[in-house]
Amino acid sequence: MQFSEENEKYHDIPEWAKFLIMFGVSWTQIQYNKRRIAIISMPCDSAAAGLVTLGAMIRFLERPEANDFSQHLQRIRNEKNRILIYRKYPNWTFRYDGSDGGYDMIMQIKKSGNKCSRPPLRTIFHFKDVCFQGEPFIEDLIENELPYSTIYSALVSNNLNILEDNLRKTDSSACLAGRVMGERKTRDSLSKIHFTCGAMTASLDQLITVHNWSQENISRVSFFNTRIKKIDRYTAPPRLVVTDGDSAFLTVLDDKKLFGQSDIIAVIDRTLERDRLETITEKLQSISQWYVREDNQPGNVPLPIGMSLAIWKAR
Repeated sequence: MQFSEENEKYHDIPEWAKFLIMFGVSWTQIQYNKRRIAIISMPCDSAAAGLVTLGAMIRFLERPEANDFSQHLQRIRNEKNRILIYRKYPNWTFRYDGSDGGYDMIMQIKKSGNKCSRPPLRTIFHFKDVCFQGEPFIEDLIENELPYSTIYSALVSNNLNILEDNLRKTDSSACLAGRVMGERKTRDSLSKIHFTCGAMTASLDQLITVHNWSQENISRVSFFNTRIKKIDRYTAPPRLVVTDGDSAFLTVLDDKKLFGQSDIIAVIDRTLERDRLETITEKLQSISQWYVREDNQPGNVPLPIGMSLAIWKAR
């Protein structure tokens, strides 16, 4: 397994990148019954949040329950005005149209001005074959799995049992909260890191499969746009949100509706202006009555020089 950043020559993965990936893996290894918050301080601007997200995503690939199946049909029933895409007719759009004889139905949306005399198609459907417009399908077809399993396994030294079925199922357990400058800036940062293993090469933004960044039909990481305060899909609260920068951290911490039950791993560049760092310190002090500092870090992975880590757990 080789690593490249900013178009440099490929070389062994540096210790700081290994730590971030394995921190994400270790964080989600044990399911705690109380919320946890971590802050990783980096010595400079980096794609660290993407690496932590990648590690967490890889860990979730070994869990049979890590998919969005349980919420999907209920979302279709509840969000009746949302436009749906039906795999059987990908060029048409549909809406949920209630049930008929115990079967859920969808109705084709006819475009205004369409002179076709054929009435709109109303049909039963399987929930796996329908997705919301702008969102991934919750399951792709057999033999159409994510192509990156070789890299995923190599990044964790083949110590995880990645379930092949999960490579074609959407999961929102992990969420990346992007930089306040916007989604494009976040993706640009991640796209500068590449991994290669054998004949397979992929960039970090490809590996985490955020829907708008990926050519794949499924997605294993949801994305929260900090600038416009909008998540790309909402099935259930993510188990973990990784925040890229101080603004993303403060926004996610304050959004109790979306993320009130989610763990948070915040990646902060400590070369920020003093007043921005002080704002984070003040925010942490304001919640200290509900959280206690943790001494042990997940996996007990040695902290690389130049980085610092602090973890809090709900009382």
